[in-house]
Amino acid sequence: MAKQSDDPKSLSEAIEKLENAGRGKVQDFKEILEKDYNELRKTLDDLKPHLDALRGSVETEVKKTKNQVEEKVKENPWITIGIIGLVAFVIGWIFSQNKKGE
Repeated sequence: MAKQSDDPKSLSEAIEKLENAGRGKVQDFKEILEKDYNELRKTLDDLKPHLDALRGSVETEVKKTKNQVEEKVKENPWITIGIIGLVAFVIGWIFSQNKKGE
């Protein structure tokens, strides 16, 4: 078997070659991760104002809807009780059908 010129002459030379090869790969990987991290950070920074505006509008809509529901419940409490009863009946019926099928 012929030896290649790249073959290490000693154990220490082999270890040194492995370390050098590993350093290059680690550095390449680190640079890729840093680049991706910086791109992700920039994207998140660009999105932050839009997300803040969206959160504000969602909070406003939720409060508005909550107030409307509270007003309807105050105006017609018996209808609310009837709807809750109907929903509870339907859920109970669905669960009882599942138990019969088992």
